[in-house]
Amino acid sequence: MKYFTYQLIAAANDWVEQTAQERHLAEKRIETVVKKYQRELESLKPRISLTAWNFFRHGRDEQGLHDARLLSLRIGDGLNYKPDGTSPFRLNRERTLAIVEFLNFEQNLHYVFDLRGPSFVGSDLLVDKESAARSLGDLYIYELTAIDKKRLQLGFLFTTGSTLIIHFQRLVFRKRRIARSYEIGEIFQ
Repeated sequence: MKYFTYQLIAAANDWVEQTAQERHLAEKRIETVVKKYQRELESLKPRISLTAWNFFRHGRDEQGLHDARLLSLRIGDGLNYKPDGTSPFRLNRERTLAIVEFLNFEQNLHYVFDLRGPSFVGSDLLVDKESAARSLGDLYIYELTAIDKKRLQLGFLFTTGSTLIIHFQRLVFRKRRIARSYEIGEIFQ
């Protein structure tokens, strides 16, 4: 993560042992980091769709991914290929894709980040052995940044400190509302 490191987030949220003064300084640092990140997002506006830019710039609370769950991370040369024997896998036509899917905390929005031209995927996703579900845990924060004039970086930071970082050329962003037919309290059962 370029801006929102685990160390900064942990200190600003008082997840680590520290003095009140250290926490206050971390809160001030995060305010500065947010402003720097927002300036970088402004510069990225011409490079991504308006829908994606609005999500990264204004997506908070129910419209954002705080406390969301990672549904899937898929990477491959043939994510759109169906291996059913009816058509060949064309070696010189299939392109590498990375697709990351999240479900928001309220479980009424499904987010898909379809990353075209991925050049790097790095993660340290660890299962939270302390949780009853032994899951990857909640997503805390995410950021979209520039690597250079052709490539972007999408980063996700989980409350466990785990990260997922992907470098890519083009983002296809989709958000779909889900008509939830169960009460929100049922997600804890």
